[in-house]
Amino acid sequence: MRDTTRRFLEGIEAVPGLAVTGRPDLSVFEFGSSALDIGAVGDVMDERGWHLDRQQGGLHLMVSPYHAHVVEAFLADVADAAAIAGSGRAGSGRSATYGAAPPV
Repeated sequence: MRDTTRRFLEGIEAVPGLAVTGRPDLSVFEFGSSALDIGAVGDVMDERGWHLDRQQGGLHLMVSPYHAHVVEAFLADVADAAAIAGSGRAGSGRSATYGAAPPV
């Protein structure tokens, strides 16, 4: 599974505008962007059947052994999603589902 996680990390880092947040020790990580509307990236990924958790800083991924079979398809879709977001598509405004707390 380490090889699959590494492939996700390298593939995401190769997409212009996307960056992995920190370096994970295991197979759970987040990626985001300072250049793209990460909400728009998440929306495109939702439309393509990849339902990533939205966090305050980006999109959250948990890699399992099954993901070895789909990593290349995921990376192709995330590259397309980043290109679409880069062309000016705005996110739907769907808020983070993890890491967000209601105001006190």
